[in-house]
Amino acid sequence: MIPSKAQLILVVFFISLSRCDGFQFKSLEFYAQLLNGEFLESSPFASGSNVAKAETKVEEIEQPQATSAQYQTLRSSLYDFITYEDKRSCSLADENDPADGTNADGSRKSSLRVKCVPVEGNGTLHMITSLKAVISVLAPHGNSTKRNQAGSCVVMLFYTRTCIHSAMVAPHFNALARHFPDLTVAAIDAYNFHVLNAEFGIVGLPTIMFFHQGRPLVKYNGTAITLASLAKFVTRHSGVEPRLANQKSSTTVLHYISDDFKGPLLNKVEHRTDYWLYMAWIFIIICTCYYFSKSSLYAQIIEMIKRNWRESAAHNS
Repeated sequence: MIPSKAQLILVVFFISLSRCDGFQFKSLEFYAQLLNGEFLESSPFASGSNVAKAETKVEEIEQPQATSAQYQTLRSSLYDFITYEDKRSCSLADENDPADGTNADGSRKSSLRVKCVPVEGNGTLHMITSLKAVISVLAPHGNSTKRNQAGSCVVMLFYTRTCIHSAMVAPHFNALARHFPDLTVAAIDAYNFHVLNAEFGIVGLPTIMFFHQGRPLVKYNGTAITLASLAKFVTRHSGVEPRLANQKSSTTVLHYISDDFKGPLLNKVEHRTDYWLYMAWIFIIICTCYYFSKSSLYAQIIEMIKRNWRESAAHNS
């Protein structure tokens, strides 16, 4: 029986494979040669002459200034093609980077803290009702723009009167203003100031932000909004301890009073008609009817009605 050409090719392939010193398809080396067009010029097996030629060619082509560019290309082009085992074993530059909010030893990073210029307040929440009031509250102290220099600090609540969650936050925020008379604590109805929502990245209500020198420093991301959590948030970023307006020393006893549930920020949801929403729905309905009247389905329906009308008229006559 005469062997076919395919059988002869397989026999030659396995004989040459058995004579190789070792298999060199090592993830990154193989993919790099394949993408750079060097796979056909250098053998993928561990023959000494071919490996030496490949190494010599790489040394001749490589330039010192292209090291970072080659690394970025290798990282972006090959990282998605290597196997799962290679992903576990290969060492990338960001493999040893610490996680966000933690140091290399696992300890928590120190939070952003700024120096605040104390204000002479009476512990009352500032209700902002105009852009002029916004500019006045967020006005910087002096010309300093650095965080390590003392400046004006503002704790601002973005809320809306029709939001039930904003109404639930109201007593806690009223009490916060009473416990921090040295800082400016303000609240603004975000529904009436859409420009500020886009400027400060307000995507949900209520939102509490800490400002330093008129610029947003940090946003409150706690899961629960209470007087204790808000006071801890303010102290962590400003270094100001809570105290009452009629006391000079700080106090560790945070408490509520009946006035915190009365105002100035109300804890009742306000129900009001949104006329702009009705106008938007009317516009959508008009546009839908107009484009439907231009469609072929509308023409077929009209033609069917006319045909049935003519047939019924013919039967009656």
